[in-house]
Amino acid sequence: MTIELERTRSNDDTSGAPASGRFGPAVEGDSTWFRLWAPNVSAAEVLVEGRDPVTMTRGLDGFLLASLDHCGPGARYRFRVGDVTFPDPASRQQQDEASGWSIVRTALPQAGRRNPVRPWHEAVICEVHVGAATPEGTFRALTDRLEHFRDAGYTCLEIMPVNEFPGARNWGYDGTLIFAPEHSYGTPEELRQLVDRAHQLGLLMILDVVYNHFGETDNFIPHYAPQWFRDDIETPWGPAIDFDQPMVRRFYYENAVMWLTEYDFDGLRFDSVHEIKTENRERFLGELAAAARASKPDAALIVENVRNNFELLERDDHNRPQQYSAQWNDDMHHVLAYLVTGEGPRTGYDDPNKDPYADLEKALADGFVHDPSEGDGSDGRTRGGKAAKLPPDSFITYVQNHDQLGNRSDAKRLSERISPEQLDFVHFVKFLAPQIPLCFMGDEANLSSGFPFFVDLDAAAAKAKSDERYKQMREMFKDDVGPGGLPEPNDPRTFKMAKLSWQDYETMSERRAALERFRTLARWRRDRLWPLAATPCLDAQTARQGNCLVVSWVFEAGTLSMALNPTAWPADIGCVVTAPPLSSGRYEQHGEVLRLGPWSAVAW
Repeated sequence: MTIELERTRSNDDTSGAPASGRFGPAVEGDSTWFRLWAPNVSAAEVLVEGRDPVTMTRGLDGFLLASLDHCGPGARYRFRVGDVTFPDPASRQQQDEASGWSIVRTALPQAGRRNPVRPWHEAVICEVHVGAATPEGTFRALTDRLEHFRDAGYTCLEIMPVNEFPGARNWGYDGTLIFAPEHSYGTPEELRQLVDRAHQLGLLMILDVVYNHFGETDNFIPHYAPQWFRDDIETPWGPAIDFDQPMVRRFYYENAVMWLTEYDFDGLRFDSVHEIKTENRERFLGELAAAARASKPDAALIVENVRNNFELLERDDHNRPQQYSAQWNDDMHHVLAYLVTGEGPRTGYDDPNKDPYADLEKALADGFVHDPSEGDGSDGRTRGGKAAKLPPDSFITYVQNHDQLGNRSDAKRLSERISPEQLDFVHFVKFLAPQIPLCFMGDEANLSSGFPFFVDLDAAAAKAKSDERYKQMREMFKDDVGPGGLPEPNDPRTFKMAKLSWQDYETMSERRAALERFRTLARWRRDRLWPLAATPCLDAQTARQGNCLVVSWVFEAGTLSMALNPTAWPADIGCVVTAPPLSSGRYEQHGEVLRLGPWSAVAW
């Protein structure tokens, strides 16, 4: 499947509009074409700072157009429809606020690099929030800290959304201007410098993008293009985006290509694609992947998808993803988090009558616990679904991320909620199984800083957002929190709580010890697992003894094995460690009996 992103003018197109991407301003010499998709609007104006308003004319496909001479890069502009003045929804840069002036720009020079700096199976991912990762909260400050992530053992940063959002602090998922980097983080040039420096250090760069909804604040689109949304289909954030509209779909294809080419990201992570609900969902997701791969064939394209659709992750005969590279594996998170915390609904493991040890066995061997191809009611013991045929690097394993922290009333990390032995156990399993490991920033040293939800809104919008969070906490995240039980999202002190405590890396001995342990796990994965994972995975074999597991992943280049005791009691199992191992917790080999201490695991 191919997507034509460069539009050829049809014979009846007399507008003179440029044939480049359809959205955003297009600079031609000392003139700029302004373009706005508003199919039902009869009249609109473009407002350029310091100049008289210019009436836009109707072009093709629902666009309004205007060309201004002597108006080039740096010009500030907005649109006006009736009495509503608003920024360009495809603005490439904002002067300040998301509701303010857009800035005319030419594209950054493309790096021309079509291949990632390292293969996907070598990814060790750190999820990073630009605003909370450093005291300064900027692209430039994060650039200066990149060596820390490399030296810890990460090979990939997944950056939470950096699109322009209301105010100066936000998780990023409430964006309304998805082409413009957030101005409080820095300039587009500084974002590109962050990516370039990461590549110099051998770090892959993946960007989180949000294509399933717009935030409510500063979202002007319903005023002039109601066709963008479907009032009869709801998401957790309001009316669904109408992906049955060809130009709406194209808006997101162009956005994905921009991040991959102009900013040279190695991949994209697509937020909650299960909330894309209109009839053309499969078409949109297929064309989105095709558009991204047309510009960067080996881009790491990651989905968050509670539906566990195998078809999104299928590989071809050469083991190349046909659409998406991998999925955040909620199934693995839910069972691991349940085993070490005992929490049911709050971990997503909402049926404690199930067999968590069988679920863990299936997640390690097959990927999904709930594989739709196995039929309804798969309970973790049904095996051999289509997902089992996917290579391990189709699945991303995590035990906490921004959601798992921020969608708790206490916003506490696992390091503050479980024992050191349990914490090392889940890190060990996550790191040394062949699926792709993902950590949240600070996990490398078991930092204690939480990650509460934060925003920067006016009083009325802040009150509505706070009320919404309490409702979500009770209904979506099964956390029965009472009044005053959440950090106030709009309070600057809540944002301060989310900041990484960089001084703890140096001043606290237990953090330094945790960081060294993290480096040990990373080295073992690099030395032992990467050579295997560079070849096809032929099989995954499991054996359960009581509540202990032995799992072997058979690669063309050799076999990786792991024995696990995911319980609080010691256990003896029939197993022989046949190569120099790495372990978590205590173990002893007595002939053909392997004695595993509580919360212990051995990999060889």
